[in-house]
Amino acid sequence: MAGQERAYDLVIRGGTVIDGSGAPGFGADVAVKDGRIAAVGRIAGSGAEEIDARGKIVTPGFVDIHTHYDGQVTWDHHLTPSAWHGVTTAVMGNCGVGFAPCRPEDHDRLIRLMEGVEDIP
Repeated sequence: MAGQERAYDLVIRGGTVIDGSGAPGFGADVAVKDGRIAAVGRIAGSGAEEIDARGKIVTPGFVDIHTHYDGQVTWDHHLTPSAWHGVTTAVMGNCGVGFAPCRPEDHDRLIRLMEGVEDIP
């Protein structure tokens, strides 16, 4: 309905919610408003977008705490394959080997190091 205000931006309906608390999954709708989860349970209001999640699992985004994306992030802005598996946040640079910050005089040495460590040509 043109011009009609919707209660939520998005409602994901009928999925099995796994909330990360360790509790068993449960059937519920999830409503999102302004980029935040606004309600979980039986959602009466409608969303500007609605997703039928029956038979699907609904989870919060995952945080990948150990990655080697320091180079890949320069050519793959989606950080696949992590994003394909529900990762919404990737921590980078925590392995002690990264591309930044790098002093100009260390540039070539860092390139040689990454060629050996990550097999990056």
